[in-house]
Formats: sequence, C-alpha cells, structure tokens
Amino acid sequence: MDYMLERERIAVGEILFDGCQEQPIDIDINLPDYCPDIQRILKCQIYPKISSRSITGDRLMLDGSYTVKIFYLDPEGKCVRCHECDDSYTAEIALKQQAENAMVSAFARVEYVNCRASSPRRLNVHGSFSLCAKVISTGQCEMVSNICGSDVEQQKLQTTAYELVGFAQQQFSVDEVLELGQGKPPADAIVRSDAYVVLQDCKIAAGKLMTKGEANVKFLYRTVEENGELETMEYTLPFTQMLDCDGVTDDCSCFVSMDVVSADAQIKNDYSGDKTFFDTQVKISATAKAYRQKKIVLVNDAFSRTYDMNIDAKQKTMETFAESVQDTIYHKAELTQEGTTITKVIDVWSEMASATASFDEGKMKLKGKYNLCVLARNEQNAPIYFERMIDFEHEMSCSAEGDLKCEPEVTTGAISYRISGSGIEMKTEIFICAEIMRRITFKSVTAVTADETKPVARDTTASLCLYFADAGESVWDIAREYRTSMASVCAENGITGDVVENRGMLLIPM
Repeated sequence: MDYMLERERIAVGEILFDGCQEQPIDIDINLPDYCPDIQRILKCQIYPKISSRSITGDRLMLDGSYTVKIFYLDPEGKCVRCHECDDSYTAEIALKQQAENAMVSAFARVEYVNCRASSPRRLNVHGSFSLCAKVISTGQCEMVSNICGSDVEQQKLQTTAYELVGFAQQQFSVDEVLELGQGKPPADAIVRSDAYVVLQDCKIAAGKLMTKGEANVKFLYRTVEENGELETMEYTLPFTQMLDCDGVTDDCSCFVSMDVVSADAQIKNDYSGDKTFFDTQVKISATAKAYRQKKIVLVNDAFSRTYDMNIDAKQKTMETFAESVQDTIYHKAELTQEGTTITKVIDVWSEMASATASFDEGKMKLKGKYNLCVLARNEQNAPIYFERMIDFEHEMSCSAEGDLKCEPEVTTGAISYRISGSGIEMKTEIFICAEIMRRITFKSVTAVTADETKPVARDTTASLCLYFADAGESVWDIAREYRTSMASVCAENGITGDVVENRGMLLIPM
C-alpha cells in the first residue's frame, strides 16, 4: 500500500561552482625611452581585475585585464620611478550543469610574482593570479510535510527558514573631477591609485533597493618639480545608487555587498595650464540578495500502527540565511625594517585582507590577516620599500543559532601612521561584512509504503502496558516501539516535552 505524500518547496541557492582557476603570467618588459634606467627594483606586483561576468549554457566567462607595475630607483638611487604594462584575459570555467538566472560572485587573487632586471632597461616577470568564483542558481528544496493515512504516526520538524526570493548584480561608476588640495604641487604622473567603498545605508523602496555610501580614493603621484618628489592625495566621493532586485518586498531581509572593480584617473589642466585636476572614475560592483522568512514543517520519521512501514529517505542539508552582520575595527601594528631608520613615510597601503570565521556561544570569532606596504626614506634620504603580513582577531555578537557558517568579506580602509624610533606605528581601519548561513540537516523522505502482508501483532487482552523508562529517553522512540501514538503516551503520563524527564514507570496505551 502506497501513501499519498504532501510536499512543500522552498527556494534556496544551489551552488553550481565554488573554486578558483589560475592564470599564469610570463612577460618581458622593455622600458620606453622616456623612462630612466633601473638601478634597483623596489616592488613588482600584479593587479588583476574582473570587468565582466557572463554565463553561457554550462560555462562561466570571466573577462578582465591585469596591470604589471614596477617601482624602481633611477640611476642616482634618489627618485622612485614607476612603469606599468597592461594586458587582457578571458577565462572559461565549466559548471556542473546549465545555469539560468544565476548569481556570480568573483574576485582575483595574486598567487605569486617574480621580477628580475636582466639589464638596466629590460625586465622578466613571472607570476600568476587566481580567478575565484562562486555561481549560485535559484533552486527548489523539496520536502515531505505530511503523510496521508489514518494509521500513520508522524514525527515532524518545525523550523523557520529564509527563502531566497530575489537577487541583483549591478555595476555602476562614481565619476568626478577632483582638484588637488591647496599647497599641493601640480601632478606630472599618477604612480598608484586605489579605492575602497563603504556602504552606509540600504532601504527597500517600491520593489528596489536604495543604497547610499562613499567611495574613498587615494592617489600617489609624481610632481612636476625637478626632483620628481612623490605626493599623496585622498578624496571621499559620496554616492546613492538604486539596485533593481526583482522579488524584493518590504518584509524581506536583504544582504548587500559592494567592492571596487577599478579606480582610474587622468590628469587634467586647470584654467592656468597647471596639472591640478584628476578626472576620476571609480567602478563599483554591487551584489544584493533578498530573503523572506517562511515557516516550514517536514516529516522526520513515521510508522504505521497497523502494518510494517517502509520509508525511503536520505539525509539532506539545506542552507538558509540566518543574519547579516557588519563592523568596523581599528587594528594597530608596529613595523620596522632591520638595520634601517625611517625618517619619512612617502605612502602606506594595503593590497589584501582575508579572514575565516567560527561560532561559539553567541559570538562570531574572526581570525584574519592583511598586508601593509610601506614606501619611505631612510636616514640617507634614499627611498626604501618593505611590506609585512599582519594577523588580527576579532569577536562579533551573533544572535543566530544552529549549525552556522559564513565567508566574511574583509576590506582595509584608511591607514594612519606615526614614525616612532626607527619604525612606524600604524593603525588600519578594517571593514567586516558577513552573510551568516544556517545549515538545516533533515531526513528527506522520498517514498512511503506499507506491507499489508505483515500486520502489527497486538495484545488485545490489555489496554495498557507497563514500561520502565530512563531519564532522557525519547518519547517518540517508546511510542514507535509499541506502535502507539506519541500524543497518547504523553497524555497518559503527563509528559509535556519530547523526552522523559525522570527515570520511572510509564503507562503505554495499547
């Protein structure tokens, strides 16, 4: 005999790909005529960026470019020079199945870079960067919520989950012509530029998400002065941006993250002909997810009071949104360069930050690291460069419960410093944003049948049976053993929970 099964579905994110693909770099660079010879290389780095993401069938296509940037000393060893070259790439990643209306999150991570000057005007660069991507499509998690049958006893799990009802991915730019501050010398060339974005507010309005934030931009530039000194300039660019997120309503919980794709600028002349303007464009990628709370009921176990029952089931795990958290911390570190006294700091910046999370007693515990890059001058007024990897730990309150997981997003912001003795005392602003997910593991029932040739043997001469129970024993297991209802066992013995509280005798209705 087959039983009719009532099913319930909930929209969840199904992971189609979560991994990295390495892109090798092997290039020879010849300095152009306008660049002075190389005395010594200070730093060589690869700066990859992803400009577009698209899915065709079961293939993820990532298009972008990378910049190889070399900081070096001129022949006199007094001035920092910079040369860079660019190239584009296209990467194809196979997915486990075709994806429609999928959400793609991707970032580039530098693995290693080696740079060698084979002559004063020629460089050999070897390295690689990884393209890390996560592709999530909207899938349906199906579960049995009820087994129809007058002879069936069911153990049901009631829980609350968040259904994925919409998501959006959008790129936009913040454009502005920025002027050098008063007293700053005009610019000859931009040596380095970077930016970070701070999301300040997000509101649901008429089926869309209204976001507000700031893009913070920093330039290291070479002045037009004869000695070619380096100067820095920082700006804050406020923005508001509407995100189209189909399915979002006022009762949704939303998670929004933003990261900088690129920060580009061109030097422009002012009315007097001086190069005091930066025509700036900051490209930002925004990802938004909308979840709606839903109560779900699913059958975790069952038996028949009349016949032997066969249940086809397997363990299944569903990930659902739990909560989002964000925080800003300020981490202090002291940096020194052995055998060197730092007399002036030209620039400090960070190129990477990451963290892992664990959960314990209502706390999310982060362990992370970030790097600090320092361009400075020593006691001989010669430029020096060094960098350090810094570890940090942080705890955040977390109200979510259960089997939790998350991949926190960590971004470094403003960095302040003070020369102390022979080293530098530094304070780094660190932004933390995390989407916490809860894993729900349950028995996924696929089919239920009863063997009518094997009826349950019952003692019809007694209406009650005596059973000696241990404290903590499951009432459901007792009821299943005697093929009676759990509700009748609880009613007969005044039990209010799912387990027996005290060791003793129970009356089992037959």
